[in-house]
Parts: sequence; structure tokens; C-alpha cells
Amino acid sequence: MKPLADDMEKKDLISLLPDEVLISILSLLTVKEACRTSVVSHGWKHLWLFHIRILDFDDPVPMWDKYIANRDRDKFVRRVKHTLNLHQALTIDKFRVCFDLTKRYKRDIDRWFHFAFSKGVKRFELDFTPSAFVCSIARRYTFPHELFTCVKNSICINSLTSLTLKFVQVTGELLEHLLSSCPLLERLHVDNSESLVNLKFCGSSLKLKYLHIIDCSQVRSIKIFAPNLESFGYVGEIIELHVDYAPRLEDVYIGGLSLHPVNYAFLALSSYLHQLESLTLGICHFDNIKIEVPKCANLRHLKLNVSARDGECLFDLISLIEAAPLLCKFTLELTLFSLEPLKEREVRKVTNYDPNEHLKEVEIVGFVGRAIDIELIVYLLESAIKLEKIVINPCSPLLLGTPGETEELENNKDVKECAKQLKKYLPLGAEFVIL
Repeated sequence: MKPLADDMEKKDLISLLPDEVLISILSLLTVKEACRTSVVSHGWKHLWLFHIRILDFDDPVPMWDKYIANRDRDKFVRRVKHTLNLHQALTIDKFRVCFDLTKRYKRDIDRWFHFAFSKGVKRFELDFTPSAFVCSIARRYTFPHELFTCVKNSICINSLTSLTLKFVQVTGELLEHLLSSCPLLERLHVDNSESLVNLKFCGSSLKLKYLHIIDCSQVRSIKIFAPNLESFGYVGEIIELHVDYAPRLEDVYIGGLSLHPVNYAFLALSSYLHQLESLTLGICHFDNIKIEVPKCANLRHLKLNVSARDGECLFDLISLIEAAPLLCKFTLELTLFSLEPLKEREVRKVTNYDPNEHLKEVEIVGFVGRAIDIELIVYLLESAIKLEKIVINPCSPLLLGTPGETEELENNKDVKECAKQLKKYLPLGAEFVIL
């Protein structure tokens, strides 16, 4: 009599699982992983072709050499084309392409539009961020206006709930058309499009909840009337910003403005500051700047992305913290730039402050262990009397999520030792984490 284990080995137990279980497993896999399941067992051989509904094509390997980049682009496009030719599912939930592609591949990319929207795609993303962060406007892919505005060629976009475009040329007129034609669109993110000028996001029936316009240098004005908008982000130069109606707005990100965006942001959003729960500000900091801070009565999370010169003092930012009496989390991402050799200066101390009873978590990214960040951290540790956790990360914000992050953390041993010295200011019972 054969052992039970031998019988179990010879049986294709995976194929005995109910189809709904197999489909559930497939839904958790990437496209590449799903393709590989065809060799797992007989029951999986063609299953992924009919049931995978998330098509995410991403290759994070940087391509710095131009010849290699072109060769890899061709290979990537062929891989996408091959997968789409095999795919048999009637509908898809998400279609995403993240790769350094240009208008050279317009014919292929246009076909991806047809493919995705013919299958009722809900979330659509094209991220053509160049590997070297440089891509001339002339080489960028242009959103195929004719597919969406010409009646003869028009494709159905009724199911679209999320649209993300990075380094894709698209006009404001087309975005307005999409908003009026996509009754379910809730999320719109446009990054580095040089064709946007005057933007209007207006309509009493708009479902739009998330709107971010990032680094689109030709934008001159944005007008918003969006009853469901919850999150708004703008990074760029000072523009005419009119938020006429956004009763649900709770999350705002403003950055990239000339020198100092704080006063501008507060002025443009003055009617909504009292309801914000999360606020992110990108600040190019210089000494002797004056910040006029209104009260943010409901703010729970304040994040500051600060670029500054070594030797400056960031105490003027304390007024932002103290303007939010219910603040629970404070995040500082610090990037230092200097045209001169670093100079030591004495660490200053804040002597007049009110105890902060609500601040529970502090995160510092880009810690350099110099007066500019040490003195601000000491203030936070001494004033936040009920602090539960502080995380200090010496990695530069510019390297977060890149291959250089690990190396940066490994090479910052001296900075980490400096961070350990701050532990003596920690409130009793609080957690102290150094990455």
C-alpha cells in the first residue's frame, strides 16, 4: 500500500480548489506573477488570461544609458503588447504603465487606451517619468484627444473612477471634457504636463474627491467648484487659485512656489482652513521670513517639506505647529542646500512655549545632526508632553524610495550617533526610533 503522502504528491490539489478561490488568489498577483501561474498546475494554465483584472506594467530598474534605454523601451513595449494580446477577461479594474516612454511609441500607447477603455477600465494611469528626470517637451507623449472628443472615434469612458497622467501632454479643455463625460471620476492626478494653462473643475454633480496638479509650469489659473472634493494638491508657481466651493475639503498640499508658499496658501484657502485635517506645505526657507498663520482648529497632521541652507534657524515654523491646537502628527522632510562650506553654530533653545498635549507622533526625514534640525527636535520633545513616538530618518527626502536609500542609511553612522544624543529629551514612555 502506497503512503498517503505519495498519493497527495501525484494529485493536482491546487486544481481542486474552487474557481472563486483561484480567482481571488490571481487578483493579488502582478501581471508577471500571474503569467507564471500557468505552469503551477493544469487548472491554472489558462485561468489568468480570463480573470486577471489588474494590469500593472512597471519596471523600476533605472535606465541611464541612452542606447540601453531605447533597447529596454522596445523590450518593455513588446512585453505589454504580448500580454494584452493574450488577455481574455471581459473587464479590467486597473491599467497602469510606469516606464520611461516618449511619443516614439504613440501608436502602441494609443492602442493601450483602446484596450483599457474597451474593457471598462476603472483606474487608468500612465507614468512616463524619465529615468534621468529630463525629457524635452517635444519628446513627450500627447494624450490622444481625438479618441475622446471626436464622435466618430469616441470610446466609452463611463466606468472611469481614477485617472493619473505623469509626463503626458494634456490640455485643460480635454480635462474638462473628461470630467463632464466621466460621471464616476473621483480621482484626477496630472504631473508635469506643459499644455495646461487655465483650469476649471466646476460642476454641482462632480464626483471628484481627489485633485492634484503637480509641476505643470504653464498653469496660470485654477478654479474649483467641487462639492465632493476632499483632497487638493498644487505644486508650481503662484497662480490665480479660486476655491469657490469645496465643503468637504480636508487634505491640502501646496508647494513649489517662489520662496514661500505659506501665506499664499492660507490666503487662497482661507475659507477652508478651519476644516482641514491634513496640510502639507513645500517651503523654500530663508531667514527673516514672516509667516502669518491663522488658526487651523481641526488640523491633525502637518507635514513640511523644507529646503534650507545650513546654518539657518527653523523656529519660525513653530508658529505653524502652535496654530493647530489638535495636531496629532508632525512630519518634517528637510533638504539642505549650500553654496558655502558648512559652518558650525551654537544650538539655540526655545524658552517660551505652551505645553502641547495632543501631539503624539513626530517624524523627521533628512536628519543631518546640525543646529538647524537639532534645536527644532529639542523643542518638539520638550513641548510635546504626551508624545508617544518619534522617528528620525537620516536619509535625504530626495532618495526615499530609490536604490540609494539603503546606501544612504548605511553611510550615516555619525549622524545616527548624533541622533541618539537627543534621547535624553524624550518624554517618559515615548518610543524613540532611528532608521
